[in-house]
Amino acid sequence: MRAIDHEISRRLLLIGCALAPCMTLRAAVAKTSPLADFLHLSAKLTGRAHLSAESARIYMRSLKFDRSGKISDRLARRIVADWYSGQTVESGRMICVDYTGALMWDAMGFARPGGVPGEAASWALAPTSE
Repeated sequence: MRAIDHEISRRLLLIGCALAPCMTLRAAVAKTSPLADFLHLSAKLTGRAHLSAESARIYMRSLKFDRSGKISDRLARRIVADWYSGQTVESGRMICVDYTGALMWDAMGFARPGGVPGEAASWALAPTSE
């Protein structure tokens, strides 16, 4: 048995493990639509099952997602960033896709989008004198 000539960093190993399920699904991809594939990949990468198909269409278009291509680390990070921020880059400019539905709000747990009523937005209410 030959020794491996190079070392694999812990980060590279973890990224490979995270993306492996996405890459092993390639045989099943031929039987589904590009949007379904993108939603499935997005669910795997974000850990969220119920993602908006409407937002997915916009993210997919801006990323020029091609289900036949290899899922690179850069593409995987961009997919996650788009879903969590609710924004994407299209035609060289940042656009808001889903501000209130961005995954970052649930991930933080204590904050809500500005202008949306809720406990975290209590700053918008007049102070009470207690």
